[in-house]
This record gives sequence, structure tokens and C-alpha cells, in this order.
Amino acid sequence: MDANTVRLILFVLGAILILALYLWERRRGADEDAQDEGYDADDRPYATGPDRREPPDGLYDDEDAQDDPAPMRSHAREGRDEVLEGGVPAPLLIQLSVAKRYGEFPGLDLLDVAESCGLRPGDMEIFHCLDEFDDGTRIYFSMANMVKPGTFPFDDMEGFSTPGVMLFAQLDGKPEDLTVLEEMIATARKLATTLGGDVFDEGRRPLTVRKEEEMHKAVLANEKRFARAARR
Repeated sequence: MDANTVRLILFVLGAILILALYLWERRRGADEDAQDEGYDADDRPYATGPDRREPPDGLYDDEDAQDDPAPMRSHAREGRDEVLEGGVPAPLLIQLSVAKRYGEFPGLDLLDVAESCGLRPGDMEIFHCLDEFDDGTRIYFSMANMVKPGTFPFDDMEGFSTPGVMLFAQLDGKPEDLTVLEEMIATARKLATTLGGDVFDEGRRPLTVRKEEEMHKAVLANEKRFARAARR
């Protein structure tokens, strides 16, 4: 198993744990009054209803979370050129999640919307958005189940449901990376609006216009970072 695969698996497992804990806390506070977040007019969350509640703090209060890996951060936002062994820049990891506002996403409904978004069942028993080339296939981004171990029972989607899903991608400075981000955001929005959910960023905050702009800037900065490394 190569280093990229190991890193991807750790990223998925860590993110699933955080999102699962968030969902548990969110359900526990389902009967509490929603708080006014005071968003600016040009910074409203995407695909959030009037009863949206903010993900609570203290997600690491669960003792099981102490020994598990946290989601990997976006290196481009950290303001440094982090490199892997051999001087290769580390990929930019981007993540969005879509959580059901109330209840769970039915398996067959999720399968139908995923297919309409170009997501196909694939390796690791999760969905992938693929771009096929003459010399191979690139995974644009993937979608995992929010609940451990993150997989989907593709042979029994009729009897399956989940409180949420996670979309993620590793971007390594290719020209199409911005397209990957835009496709991932569009897919998250469609899943949310069609199935009655909300879209959150990697910090478990509702995805806003401002946050989307920040993600665009991070992708462009990452492309420049890889270009600098290629010239060395």
C-alpha cells in the first residue's frame, strides 16, 4: 500500500470520527432553540433551512476520540510549503460534509442523487467522481459515509440509511483542480437541497459564500506551490 493510499485512509477515518461525534451532539441538542448566527447578507450558508443549528463545540469530549487521527488540514491555508519525503509537496486536502437536517438519508434516494451527480460506486466501497483519460482514470473527488467505517453497502442500499456523507479530494496542483472544487461544491449543494440536508465545511461550519471564496484561493495557491516545486 503506497503512502498516498495510507494518507487517504487516515484522512477518511479521522474525518468520519469527527463528523459522527458532531452529529451525535447535534441530535442531542435538537430540542434546543436555534441561535442567531448573524451572517452578513453576502455570507449566508448554502443549503441551510430556517431551523439550522450550529454544530456544537467539545467534539473531543468523547474519550474514544483522543487516540484517533484528526482530519488533515489544508496545507495551503497554513502558509507553508509542506513537503513529503523526496521534496514532493503535500497535496491540498479539501473536505465538505452534508448532514441530514432531521432523520437520515434513505439509501436508495442517496444512490439516485449520487448517480445524477456523476458519483459512482467504486474502490474502498465508497463513491467516486471520475475523470477518464486515454492513459488512465483520475479520481476527482470521493464521497464516504459519515458513519464508521465510512463505507456503503452497495448490494443493500434499500435497507440502508445514513445521517450524513463526507465529500473529499486530494489536490496536487493540476490545472483542473479548480474545476474539481467547483464540482464538489455543486454536488454537495445538490445532495443537500434534494435530500433535505445542510452543507458544512471542514471546520463543521455551514458553507458560506465567503468560505467558498477562501477555498478557491487555497486551490489557486496550491497550484502555484506545485508549480514552484516543479521549477526547483
